[in-house]
Amino acid sequence: MVVALAALFVALGGPAQAAKLIDGGDIRKGTVASKQVKDRSLRTRDLAGSTLRKLSTTPDKSIVESKLADNAVSTRALAPASVLTGSVADGTLTAADLAANSVTIDEVADNAIGQPEIRNNGVGASELADNTIDTGKVVDGGLSVRDIARHVGWFDWEVQDLAPAFCAPSMPIQVPGIDIAGAYVIASPTSAWPPGLAYTVNGTGEAGAFKVQACNRGAGAVEHATYRFNFAVIGN
Repeated sequence: MVVALAALFVALGGPAQAAKLIDGGDIRKGTVASKQVKDRSLRTRDLAGSTLRKLSTTPDKSIVESKLADNAVSTRALAPASVLTGSVADGTLTAADLAANSVTIDEVADNAIGQPEIRNNGVGASELADNTIDTGKVVDGGLSVRDIARHVGWFDWEVQDLAPAFCAPSMPIQVPGIDIAGAYVIASPTSAWPPGLAYTVNGTGEAGAFKVQACNRGAGAVEHATYRFNFAVIGN
């Protein structure tokens, strides 16, 4: 009779009156399911702390490629050493992607670097092992005297009047700081040289000097003039 009266009272009073008569203690545990809960009616304060932690934590290995937006993963999201060669597309890395000194000889396969991979003037003397350059590696006409000479220089030579069959006194040329004993010395005038006038280059007995001498082998006299010569010391 009491239950019937309560039911009648709830029916007459509506949900507002029912809320005053029924509280959480009157509901048996495990009897309220999803369909009894109004959509979007629960708030975080209605949830237990353990439930909130589970909802805010992403389970391990639960995110697959299809869940990620394009360009959503930046470098800071990647763990160190997590990107391997199989994850990098062929031909996508440039020099800008490499740290300074990050590529050493251990990372380069034998015979992997050819001429196309070397920039102009990219190889200096320090990168070349001794005796590695032979004639086949040198472009014809590509070397100058400065590339093969141990020392180069110049001097002015004043030649006096010379009658036919006469020679001028030899003139010593000093090469300070250079031991040229046993070396080859090549000398050449930088301007026109009189026809019939021959010159020779010889040693002096001093380690840092050589001498030049001019002789008139022509039929006519040679007039007094000053000539500039370049010279190169080769060998030793």
